[in-house]
Amino acid sequence: NTMNSNTRDIIDSQNAGTRAILDYLCNEKISSLQAENNDLRRAASQDRQSALLTTAMASQTQQLINAINPAPIPAYQVPNPNTYYGCGCNTGCNC
Repeated sequence: NTMNSNTRDIIDSQNAGTRAILDYLCNEKISSLQAENNDLRRAASQDRQSALLTTAMASQTQQLINAINPAPIPAYQVPNPNTYYGCGCNTGCNC
């Protein structure tokens, strides 16, 4: 009976040690995955903020350029007089 009790104690001790190691490894893996998740969230947030700032700055820059050096707006569209239309089919040159 004593040998059975001692054997059971040894087996329980080994199982407890194995469980402790596995629990540590699981907790370590969970911790590393949580840290990686937080890093990815921060990176995604930074990308969104950077895109927002870039868009806002581009818009403000364009407004400044338009205010400082406005582009002329024609009253009506005129075809370019220097364009060569050539003599092709259905252009009215009776070819």
